[in-house]
Amino acid sequence: MNRRKNTDDGVRLGGRPDITWENLEIDPDKRVEFQAKVRKGAEDAVAALPAKVASLRRLLRKYSPLSILATFTAYGLTSFVGPKGVSSKRPLNILPHQAELLQAIILSLPLGEWGSDPVDGSVMQQVFDAVPEIAYTFFQQRVLAGSKLADPSEIVIASLLERIRMHTHGVRNWGYHRDVVRISKDLYGSLDDRFSSKCGFSCSAIIDVMDAMVTEYEKRANDHWELLGRVLKGRTPRQIFDLYFDQRPEMTGSSEEFAAALPFITDRDAAASIVMSHYDLSHISEATFHPAEIASLTGLPEEVARAVLSLVSRNVDDVITSPDEHLFLANPVWDSPGIKIADSFVFVMPQSFFSHIHRIMERLASDVGIKDSLERARATYLERELDKTLRRAFPNACVTSGAKWPIGNQVFETDSLVVIDRTVLVAEAKAHRLSAQGLRGAPERVKKHVEDMVLKPSLQSARLAEVIERASAGDAEATAVVEGLGIDPNAVDQVIRISVTLDDFSVLSTSVAEFKEIGWVPKEHVLAPTILLADLLCVVDILDTPLRALHYLSERVHLQDSFNLLGDELDLLGLYLETGFNLGEPPKDTMLSTDGLSKPIDKYYTSRDAGVLLPKPSLKMSPHFRQVVAGLEQQRPDGWTTAGLYLLSAASPSEQREIETALIKLRKKVRKNFRDPRHINSLQIQPPLSRKARVGFFLFPKELAKEYRSTMTTLLENARRDDGAAAMVLFARSIDNLSSPFEVFEIARAA
Repeated sequence: MNRRKNTDDGVRLGGRPDITWENLEIDPDKRVEFQAKVRKGAEDAVAALPAKVASLRRLLRKYSPLSILATFTAYGLTSFVGPKGVSSKRPLNILPHQAELLQAIILSLPLGEWGSDPVDGSVMQQVFDAVPEIAYTFFQQRVLAGSKLADPSEIVIASLLERIRMHTHGVRNWGYHRDVVRISKDLYGSLDDRFSSKCGFSCSAIIDVMDAMVTEYEKRANDHWELLGRVLKGRTPRQIFDLYFDQRPEMTGSSEEFAAALPFITDRDAAASIVMSHYDLSHISEATFHPAEIASLTGLPEEVARAVLSLVSRNVDDVITSPDEHLFLANPVWDSPGIKIADSFVFVMPQSFFSHIHRIMERLASDVGIKDSLERARATYLERELDKTLRRAFPNACVTSGAKWPIGNQVFETDSLVVIDRTVLVAEAKAHRLSAQGLRGAPERVKKHVEDMVLKPSLQSARLAEVIERASAGDAEATAVVEGLGIDPNAVDQVIRISVTLDDFSVLSTSVAEFKEIGWVPKEHVLAPTILLADLLCVVDILDTPLRALHYLSERVHLQDSFNLLGDELDLLGLYLETGFNLGEPPKDTMLSTDGLSKPIDKYYTSRDAGVLLPKPSLKMSPHFRQVVAGLEQQRPDGWTTAGLYLLSAASPSEQREIETALIKLRKKVRKNFRDPRHINSLQIQPPLSRKARVGFFLFPKELAKEYRSTMTTLLENARRDDGAAAMVLFARSIDNLSSPFEVFEIARAA
């Protein structure tokens, strides 16, 4: 917990913590016993795996596999939209990769072995129990393989590789749907002419077809659940049966005949269960699409719609022959999410196309011989979009794209250089992909990925940061380089570095400690955060002012250096909204799990995509801190970014509220005692981390307005002599002009 003190009046601030630490470490005396139990459990589960898969296949040979698959995804992956947005609650907690595994197992059976019996609730319950268990057991197989390693460095490498594989395997949504579609169309649309000349239709047509399918599938699913909701308003079995037939006029027979066939159903809940099981049979039709339907939805010719659907589907006769255990990290469904049956196409998860669009488009580009063009398009698009994003986030900054600068006989290039006040942001763009071969390959292959996608861009941005630092210290050669970039080296207080990618490498960016332990990253190097472009778009949208965005990016590097992180970028953004990354001094070797903290952000964007506009999640700040930050951004005096970053790093939201209470008390004291030359007139905040600056608030009445500047000078000189303050910003505020957040601020640094 951060603690603050007023060095002038002795007020101690130690409010409610914004984050609590829990020690989840296994008792060292019981660690061997714990590991043995975990290993034994994994061994038992792996030993039972063949029987579990065989049991699942027996169900698929008896009952309709596609009905099972469609019902599995309908119940397991459906989210509900209401006036309060998209609900995070689902009927069942099924994950997309589990549904993809089920689809692959179905396609490993020849069509002639498929069952045809109708599916009921008891059958589905067996599937809902079996598939997640099978998926988890595949993971346990890898745990057992890792447990046989003895060399400490091999264990670290194996653990790191497994984190990378699990992240790539388990994470499906690399962005929110509207953003993913826009990014995909902008990126792959540049290849339309070349792709059309080879295939007769464009990349944009592929995206349009799949986007239309996602929309249509969601409409069908919503209609399904809304109809069922109307039916289940019935209070008796007969009312439920009557409503069911009223709502489904296409059904043959009558509710009377339906009820007569079920004379033993006298309970309302039993009737509801019967109707739900019967209506479940329609899930497969809701997931089945025909080229003519898609052509009507998109305006494309029917033959184009058919060709596109065929391109991203696997023929039902094309049996998957790879071993079951390979499906965990190399599922063919990822490349072909649809199932082609005659002239029909089954997509139980049409959105999975966009989850895997980069690998799918890479496959298609390779098939038509334009992979090199695709790689160039990825690089060009990322650099262009990064430039647009930074210009939008920092509208008053000087943004340079492709800035070139020399060191000796070498010329280097920075993809995006942002100069805003006394802050420089250096951003490097890397459009490389983490290949499937790399995920399954030897450590050296993954090491090469890390070097190309994480280390090299970080070294590049660090090189420029070091040149700026030398120029600020008076180095003539460095000064010439920096001034050539339009930067005054004497007007730079901080350099912020980030690397931006098109694919999600957040697990790489949060594995700094492991990289340094195994020598993949030099121990002395401060690794720049690697941020997915789609995530960066969310960061600058949610933190929709320059200071908040700059503060997030500046503190992001310290977060990954201070903690072993578990969570993706938007989980970290969720943590920032709650705490401002003001977490104090972490316990040694702390593993910080932020998983789930992105829920408010997820709900905001998924609701937006569903047509429900919710209030945007925002950074928690006290009214006074918010007012000061807004004043800095509106007035933009020299040094406003430095002052703002110092302020935002000074206190967590709960501590800000305590500071605000203390300032109210201080204001009253100043009003009462200002005639006393020794009256208390300031409150200073010293964050517990030595790298952070002290922040002070100096209050004065209108009667002392002529001398407040000299008083500020005295306060800053006193702070400069304090060994605990690396730097300080002091805000002066008139107690008679509360409409203004501050009159002036001054910054002092330790000599």
